Amino acid sequence: MHSLKDIWEIAKADGYATALDGDAYESRLMYGTKIVYDHATDSVSIFNTAKGGGFYEELPPHQLKYFHERGWRLGVYQVGLDTLQEKLERIEGKIKKEMNGRKNPKQIQSMKKSRERVMNQYSKLKIKSYEYETEND
Repeated sequence: MHSLKDIWEIAKADGYATALDGDAYESRLMYGTKIVYDHATDSVSIFNTAKGGGFYEELPPHQLKYFHERGWRLGVYQVGLDTLQEKLERIEGKIKKEMNGRKNPKQIQSMKKSRERVMNQYSKLKIKSYEYETEND
């Protein structure tokens, strides 16, 4: 079981994570997951930057659990996979709605291309996760 401080130290040392440091904090970003160490409060927070909207969402408890149980890199991969899965479900819903509604061929084709792009991203991330897990067993 990893503490948030342990996860921060691992993320800080991860050469693949992008450093986004400020005056009163340090942070790392990888595959849409941002971990922030706040110097003033001596606290660590993890956010999903891929959700959209005006503010980053702090991870819900079930996703924080990935990091506590599996560490930084596998946690990042799992959050990324969850986010891509949600995107796929939204696209599928839009395709169904369009097929049952206006049936605009251009719109349907555009959404199918989006679905294919997200599925490719999902597959690549799934492979990375598997390779990392087997290398670090």
